[in-house]
Amino acid sequence: MTALGNRYGRHVMSTAAHRLSFAPIVIAATAGIWVFAHDVTPARAQDSKPNAVLILDSSRSMWGQIDGVNKVVSTRNVISGLAKDLEGRLNLGIVSYGHRQSTGCGDVQLIMAMGEHKASDVIKTINGIKPKGSTPIAAALKKAAQAARYKEQRASLVLIADGLDNCNANPCDMARELKQDGKDLTIHAIAFDAKQKSKLKSLKCIAENTGGTFASAVSEGELATSLKAAFKVVMAPVMPKIAAAPATDPPPRPVPKSDPPASVSRQQALAPGPQMAEPAAPSTTAKKPPQKGLAVPGESVPVTLSARTVDGGAIIKSGLVWWVYKNSKTKDGKYQLVDTFRDATPTAALPPGAYRIAAAYGKVNLIRDINVERGRALQKTFILNAGGLRLGAVTLNGTTIPPNSVRYDLYADETETDQFGKRKLLLRDAKPGVVLRLNAGAYHVVSTYGDANAVVRADLTVEPGKLTDAVINHSAGKITLKLVNQPGGEALANTQWNILTTGGDIVKESAGALPSHILAAGSYSVLARYQGKNFTREFVVEPGESKQVEVVIQ
Repeated sequence: MTALGNRYGRHVMSTAAHRLSFAPIVIAATAGIWVFAHDVTPARAQDSKPNAVLILDSSRSMWGQIDGVNKVVSTRNVISGLAKDLEGRLNLGIVSYGHRQSTGCGDVQLIMAMGEHKASDVIKTINGIKPKGSTPIAAALKKAAQAARYKEQRASLVLIADGLDNCNANPCDMARELKQDGKDLTIHAIAFDAKQKSKLKSLKCIAENTGGTFASAVSEGELATSLKAAFKVVMAPVMPKIAAAPATDPPPRPVPKSDPPASVSRQQALAPGPQMAEPAAPSTTAKKPPQKGLAVPGESVPVTLSARTVDGGAIIKSGLVWWVYKNSKTKDGKYQLVDTFRDATPTAALPPGAYRIAAAYGKVNLIRDINVERGRALQKTFILNAGGLRLGAVTLNGTTIPPNSVRYDLYADETETDQFGKRKLLLRDAKPGVVLRLNAGAYHVVSTYGDANAVVRADLTVEPGKLTDAVINHSAGKITLKLVNQPGGEALANTQWNILTTGGDIVKESAGALPSHILAAGSYSVLARYQGKNFTREFVVEPGESKQVEVVIQ
């Protein structure tokens, strides 16, 4: 039997249409591939600007969130700010991995050749990255080193990664080899994830093997601090080599411990500040109780709440639900609910103290903590980091499938599973043509056409502030079964039917004179049971066809 409809349809982001095609069973995507033409010229002796290549993790896990913001969005924000500070001060290149294919260890690309670039060009380049694939860190290190011409000149690489290499390669060994082969190569590594902080310490060896710095960031603020620290080392002037003094001369003055030489690893000297814990759902994470004495009975403070889908977007006018909790757990381990609002921009009268605010906008959820101070009215606007998804389905000839003939189940990305290790079901039987409000990130949709095996599975990405139109192409056809005494005869009632694959697996069971089913394109056999006797026939379903399969009693 051929593939049972495992194909993607069109994936349209915002107003631009992208057609994604997927091979049967093995899911792979093709979309938005950058092609950059660049010339490699010899280094100029008079050019004293540092040479650096930024390596960006664009694997699928970068759609995961920290403090309600996708890691890829936080990375874009941090680099955008830093690019303005670095403009004109160094030769910069950018290597990305995991941004072109859903799987593939060769998905490493130099997306910006090393050179002097305007901050606006850097920002435009990183904003175009769409995470979707694997984590070939070792291959990315090699690609970046080559782009930096590491054998010819002093160069630095700065890696931002939220996971370990999953391509059967050893980044630590690769870093050591590059250091040995290079003229003066240093690699700085930043681990960016709140849930795998201990695991990601394995990336530290990349820095240690090349004399670079290592930092672990668990928030956007810490990522900014760590990246600035790494580039501070990159921008530091090279310490000149001083010839040894004659034995009769006094010994050189020792270097102060507080100012290590540039060639020495500065992992501790440039370590980021204290790490901030990620706010969590009220039912799972305890916070410190509010400071005693802040709450004053009868002295309420007006607190106005509002939300935007993205930073800079319009204030949401409807569809929001708010919950206000005291930010301390009761004896039974729960947070005490203070009030609930269904207004988009409510004003709550709250006594001074610490509170936990939860908001829901469709399937978008956000939790934030606030402090209310005596005598100070408070206005809080929250950024939901949300987007929209609209689902639809067509046959291969472009015919729209009626909404009552197809269903959609929406699942979380593979990184979010239930207690059984399966993808977490977020929404069952989602309505087609309706905009679903979702947290920005990666999702998995299962589209079922009919009641049999015409099933398409697709990985989709919802971007902040954008509407993603996902139109699923179903490669399927409709068949009607009919048992007759002679060709063209009347259908016999009380017939039991089994539709089988060519391998003998049951696809669908039914009963009646003229049952109809939607089947994925492919080869089948049907077994009709009538008055204790069995009758069989083989048939083929072509995409988009509707036909009658007649079984003759012989």
